[in-house]
Amino acid sequence: MSRFFRAGSDSESSEDDYSDDSVTDQSETDSDSSDSSSGSDSDSDSDSDAGAGANKAKGPTRWLKDASSGSDSDSDSDDSDDEKKAIKSARDKRFDEMRNAVAALGNAKKISDWVAIQNEFDRLVKSVTKSAALIEREGTPRFFVRTLVELDDFLKDSLQNKDAAKKMNAITAKALNAMKQKIKKITKTYETQIEKFRENPVDAEESETEALEQARAQAQAAAAAPKQQAAAAAAASEAEAAKDGDKGFTVVGKSGKAVEYTPEQLFAKLAEVNEARGKKSTDKLAQIEILSQLLASATTPYQKIRVLLSLIPSRFDFVPPTTGFMSADMWNKALGEIKTLLGLLDANEHITLTLTPTEQDESVPEHMRDRQVTAGQPVVLPGHIASFVDRLDDEFTKSLQNIDPHTTEYIDRLRDETALYATIVRVQKYSEATGATAESHDLMVMRRLEHLYNKPDSVIKTVEEEVRKIYPKLVSTLESPVELVSSLCTGLYKTKIDRIRTRALLCHVYHLALHDQYYQARDLILMSHVQETIVHADIEMQILYNRTIVQIGMCAFRSGLFREAAATLQDISSSGKTKELLAQGMQGQKYGEKTAEQERLERQRQLPFHMHVNLELLECVYLTSAMLLEIPNIALHVHDSRRKTISKSFRRMLDFSDRLVFAGPPESVRDHIMAASKAMAAGEWKQCRDFINAIKIWDLLPNVEKTKEMLARSIQEETLRTYIFTYSPFYESLGLESLSVMFELPETVVTAIVSKMIMDEVLHASLDHQTRTIVLHRPAPGVEMSRLEFLASTYADKVTSLVDTNEKLLESRSITLGLQEQQHQMQQGASGAQRGAGRRLGGSSRAGNSGQSGARSGAGSAFRFRTVVGK
Repeated sequence: MSRFFRAGSDSESSEDDYSDDSVTDQSETDSDSSDSSSGSDSDSDSDSDAGAGANKAKGPTRWLKDASSGSDSDSDSDDSDDEKKAIKSARDKRFDEMRNAVAALGNAKKISDWVAIQNEFDRLVKSVTKSAALIEREGTPRFFVRTLVELDDFLKDSLQNKDAAKKMNAITAKALNAMKQKIKKITKTYETQIEKFRENPVDAEESETEALEQARAQAQAAAAAPKQQAAAAAAASEAEAAKDGDKGFTVVGKSGKAVEYTPEQLFAKLAEVNEARGKKSTDKLAQIEILSQLLASATTPYQKIRVLLSLIPSRFDFVPPTTGFMSADMWNKALGEIKTLLGLLDANEHITLTLTPTEQDESVPEHMRDRQVTAGQPVVLPGHIASFVDRLDDEFTKSLQNIDPHTTEYIDRLRDETALYATIVRVQKYSEATGATAESHDLMVMRRLEHLYNKPDSVIKTVEEEVRKIYPKLVSTLESPVELVSSLCTGLYKTKIDRIRTRALLCHVYHLALHDQYYQARDLILMSHVQETIVHADIEMQILYNRTIVQIGMCAFRSGLFREAAATLQDISSSGKTKELLAQGMQGQKYGEKTAEQERLERQRQLPFHMHVNLELLECVYLTSAMLLEIPNIALHVHDSRRKTISKSFRRMLDFSDRLVFAGPPESVRDHIMAASKAMAAGEWKQCRDFINAIKIWDLLPNVEKTKEMLARSIQEETLRTYIFTYSPFYESLGLESLSVMFELPETVVTAIVSKMIMDEVLHASLDHQTRTIVLHRPAPGVEMSRLEFLASTYADKVTSLVDTNEKLLESRSITLGLQEQQHQMQQGASGAQRGAGRRLGGSSRAGNSGQSGARSGAGSAFRFRTVVGK
């Protein structure tokens, strides 16, 4: 009875500590221990009371008694007896149920048994639901969150494995789909805990150790609270006094005393941190904090350089999986540390970095190297500062890819590009001064070029001036943007790395096209023959090639070369995948067309928003160029069914616009261009000009007024050509003066246009200079079709096509009928053979001799049938 009441007294402290089942377990445990023990006085009331008092003091952490050290329990024989009689609380039972379900779940995952995984997962969720009050009081167990994360990752890997999914039976596939929905639902409930776990993941052993330490801390919190408060106050006072007395950073240990690193201790701690780097159980944020403390404790340049060479990569390692890129604060800290490292290297020229340290350098102890550096002796350290800047630039690009470009955060982040560019220039100059490898130098020059080639002159001048203010010694003379880019590209043409050489060429062509130097850009890219080998290059190189081709086409348009612009932009604009080709987004894809991995890689290749080419402007440029070429072409070959098509995409848009029953006022870019095309076809050049000038996207072009004037002049000339092609069959002559007045062109210009049309043999006419008229010549019969002849020819072609289709259909039908007839004959022959065999069998059973004769006659008939079939 005493044990019963002891258990009841414990349950009064917390309603979830003990249950009726634990009382039963207690009685069974007591009976077993009393039977198995010999010469023990464990049944006395004093022992029971002592055990109850101990249990009440420990509360819910009693099950950790064996794992805890330094507890307040007595060390006599009563403790060992009490351990044998230890009961299991409701808390422990709930957690054990969850752990058992997790273990079973792990075993099921090893064999990919989704039915068992579903069952064990349901059991785990049920246990968690029962422990809602306990979890609300103590928090979500870390092992449960870890299980959710691992199960979610395992599910995603299974869904991506298409081959394994095909081999699943119906039951397993059904369980897999059910688990997909369940995991999706429960991860939303524990979304916050899962994000925190992914930021600082730990394995199962660490999670268990963490639980043990947490429980032990809860058990000792009440007794050690005053002592801990006093120790914390003493540590705070000591730390404050140490910081006030010393300008450096003071590390405070667990005992509250200041920790001072000697050179040997600093290098030992640094080696310990470097060895832990990359391991699964390593806390990356804690490593960064330790290295920051070591940097503050370092006193000599060598110590600072050694710590910085470990601290900078550690910052790159700490990338939150939720975002996929470094935060702006962490990025700026890494940038500042790279600047500090460059300053130390510039001030201590006898310290150099190399990627291939010698064995002799590695054998020298760290503290001996520190002394050598202090004495001014040259020391070589393993490191590559160009790779730090390279990674820093990549992280900057990733952040711009993931930040919403329509927010102020994107603008604030973009301001950091000037500091990054200045650091790149500084590393470039450092590599030139120290005689670094050609690969490192070319890499920095290429990084610098990639920050310049797509920017206008005003931005390049501003950035270069800022660099000159920050590092006056680096930039002695301020070059013009065109000369600067040209000098950088010319230097990279000599590199041995093919990829850098090709990218430098494309950047150079892009910059020339951006400055309206069409013929120089065209000649440079044609002489390089890069268009012949670009299909074998990597995807990033192909994207840069497409962007360069687009700039060449837009440069041709701004120069008034509409035929060259349309030919250059036709492939990209008519592909329907302009966004993908320029890495500026993703078109709507059909389900299953791309895998999740392909979509992820494609998103990683997207360019930041400030580097985008305006797709609406690109479409406007292409369609306007196509309009100026296609409308006169349609008027020239109006009755030719086999006329040459210059732009199929423009022709489809125009046909669709012509089929519209009601066409409202133009709204989009396409609507304006289609309306302008119809006006040009009717000879209304002013209306066509107004529709084109009403497009607002032209404001994005440099020198927009000059471009509009050039377009208006081209519209006048092409509308004149269209008018002559359209109405020449209905006139015998046209006056040059009347055409000049109608299209508001000088008479000399009209004469030149008509003369060119006559020389190209697209207009059968001659010029009469005395009367200032165009004498139109009628072609010989059969040379050109009239409208009636054109319609008759079209009708004949359609009838011929219909007859050919009917003949092919009849031929295929006759072949099918012949095969069916042959199959029918074979079926009849087989049935006749079966009847002959039946007659032979019947004749032999009815009579002897007559049966034999019937059998011979049947065999003869069967032989003749097979002979016929054989023939």
